[in-house]
Parts: sequence; C-alpha cells; structure tokens
Amino acid sequence: MPRVAEFVGGCRFTSAQSLGTVFYANKQYIAARIGHTLGISGGRNDGSYLDVDEFRRSGSDVVFCHDNFPRDGDSIPVVWQNSILDPEMVGARGCSREIIEMEILEKGKGFRAAAGIQVSTEAEQVRLGTLFPDIAEKFTAIPFFVPDAKVIEPSLLSRKIHRQGPLCCLFVGHQARRKGLERVYAAFQRLSPRIQRRVSLTVVSDQVDGQVRAPSISNLQLFGRLSNQQVQQMMRESDVYIMPSYFESYGIVYLEAMAQGTIPIAPNWEVQREIVDYGNAGIVTSGDPTELASIIESLCDDPDLRARLALNATQRFEEKFAPGIVAQQYCDLFHRAALCGQKRCAGAA
Repeated sequence: MPRVAEFVGGCRFTSAQSLGTVFYANKQYIAARIGHTLGISGGRNDGSYLDVDEFRRSGSDVVFCHDNFPRDGDSIPVVWQNSILDPEMVGARGCSREIIEMEILEKGKGFRAAAGIQVSTEAEQVRLGTLFPDIAEKFTAIPFFVPDAKVIEPSLLSRKIHRQGPLCCLFVGHQARRKGLERVYAAFQRLSPRIQRRVSLTVVSDQVDGQVRAPSISNLQLFGRLSNQQVQQMMRESDVYIMPSYFESYGIVYLEAMAQGTIPIAPNWEVQREIVDYGNAGIVTSGDPTELASIIESLCDDPDLRARLALNATQRFEEKFAPGIVAQQYCDLFHRAALCGQKRCAGAA
C-alpha cells in the first residue's frame, strides 16, 4: 500500500512498527500455527492490535487495515479492507449457513465501527450494502492494487493476436488442487485429436496443496516455482490464462494476464465474473472439463473471438485496474475517511 504514493499525491504512509504491534502479530501467528498443527481451533479472534499512541505520534489521519478490525479502533478513522465472501462459492466448499451468519454478525461490528470499508468489486459493494442497509454508504469498491503490472506494448499485442501456430495456454498457481489444475488436465484429455495438435499447455506450480498427476498429452511443459518476471514473460507469450479455481477470494493473476492481452478463463463466482466483465474481457466457466474443452476448441477455431477478448481484456485493465487509476481511488477513500473522522470528533465535542 505505501506504493500508492508513487502514483498519486496527497497520501503519505507510515507502517506500524511499535513493539506492541510486532509482539501481538507474532503471537497471533504462532498461536494459529500451533492450533493448525494440533488440529484445534484458535478460538475467537479479538481483533488486530492498534497502538493508539504510535498512531498519534505519527501524525496520521487514517488507519488502513487488512487484518481483523483493530481493537481500540472506534476512536480512530479506520479504512477496513474486508468483505464477506460470495456465499455461493463458500457454500460450494462446504461452509454451512450457520457459519456464514456468524461471520455476518461478527464482521458487522467492524463494518459499523469503520470509517470506510473497501471491497474489491461492485458486486460485493451492492450485496453488502443490501445486507447492511444502515451503513451501505460505507462500502466502496476498489480493485486490488497491482503496482508492478504493466500493459503489453500495442505492437506485441498485435503480433500475438495475429500469430499463426498453436493456441498457447498457461496455468499458474502454487495451490494446484484448489486452483483447478486437474480440471485443466481433464479438459485437455477431452480435446479432439484435431484440436490437440493445435494447442499447447504450460503449467507453473509447485503444487503445495498436493500433487496433481500430469496426463500424457502432447505439447505440455511443467515448471515449479518461477520468478514473477519469468511468469510475466510467459503471460506475454500466451494466448489464454486458464485457472478454473474451486475457491478464489480475488485472483490478482487474472489482472496480470489481462494486462498482457492474455484471455483469462475464470471460475463463475461473484468476484471473478466481474473481473472479466461478465464474459466481455475473458471467459467464465463452471470448471466442468467438458465445458472447458469446448471453450478451448472455440478459441482455437475462432480467431476473431480471440482477438476481441484479448483486446477487451487489455482495455479493461487499462481503464479499471491500472495502478494509477486504483491508487487515485484509494487516495480518495482515505481522504473521505479522514473527513469522516474529523466530523466524528466535532460531534463528540
């Protein structure tokens, strides 16, 4: 977040560095790791730590928090980066309605105490505003900030769109199982022999959540963990980025692909649908391998479709996700939150 200041004026960032903050963050981390190892719950989280004295000394106006809502945050304007994830998506992963209702109750306390709440999509803003109508105006949709993403040069994009040869598909994801690699493999196995000769697949994953056995398919390249620079180069050279995740809270990698004119194939969940503009700047999928195979065949056979989606993806990134645009939205939100805090103090006086 401090890099927002590289793109816009009017914002200065100071990181929390007090011993109390460091101690509390490490205590929470260690407790969570021990609980995970022993298979026990860490219990109710009572919020992150906010050193009010450090905040006052820093001369700051607003706290930006992407952890649990800070204790002692009621007296200070806090911009809380948080949300309640797509109920359809979390329900598909086995989360009960009772757990969702408990989350709504708990997070509602932080939402009401915050000066502003930043969510990543307009769909979330509308849903949460409907869920909390008394504070609907607090929710602001701002995409994730990706300061290092750079748009592909027009000449390279044109060359890629008109390139002859196989359709180059790319999968990148360290958690290969959660991100649907087995779905991708199954889809490629379902391709007709005619199409199989016209596609390639590159997989970058160290498969930290369990191995996914690679099938015997032609034109398959496998890599473990690569540098971000290497991944960006692969995106620049690929036609399609395919990641049909079972569960995805956001997916910055879709934005990175769009910046490179690479067509994202994303899961049909609330956030990802909006990222790809509901199919105008990418393709949404249920993740069913037969459906995925049909999508790949369509992209192989229809160069006009490929060109339209690649151009729309790049344009959408430039208009909605480019670092300068997102940085300005954050800056505006921080200024509104600071003004809200000033009005609160004046009202208390």
